[in-house]
Amino acid sequence: MELNTAGLRKDCREIYPSPQIVRMAAEMEVPITFASDAHAPNEVGADFEQAVALARSAGYTHYCRFTQRQREMVKL
Repeated sequence: MELNTAGLRKDCREIYPSPQIVRMAAEMEVPITFASDAHAPNEVGADFEQAVALARSAGYTHYCRFTQRQREMVKL
């Protein structure tokens, strides 16, 4: 599941999905990844520290990243 920080730049001012959904996903051991939905260079990776904090508060200890279509789990 993707934690996307683009919502922090929009009227809703929150990370997608909501903290409740992130907690439920953590309980179900759904892997997560991070995205910023960047449309400009300065938006790449924007507010990832908040997304990491959300993930940790939900119980996540790792996130996944992909290199050449191979998933790797990385410690938060």
